[in-house]
Amino acid sequence: IQLLVGLILYFVSSKGFEQLSGAAMKNAELRLTVLEHPLTNIIAIVLITIGWSKHKKASTSTGKFRSIAVFFGLGLLLILSRIPWKTWF
Repeated sequence: IQLLVGLILYFVSSKGFEQLSGAAMKNAELRLTVLEHPLTNIIAIVLITIGWSKHKKASTSTGKFRSIAVFFGLGLLLILSRIPWKTWF
């Protein structure tokens, strides 16, 4: 649900897809908002989905917890790396 809401906001917002141009690639803050943040979060969602699928297919609980820890951890790391922390603090 959050992916769908994010994609809708990306294509409707004036800070989203409309700003994607060559000039956006030269400005680090604009590039983060327009390109890096959405792309990295989509990759994180894919990793989390893969981890959940591997978890369901594993036969032992060690394998289940290991796949969840690895894929969910990578997804969380990617999400936290692309949050625009400067605007929050």
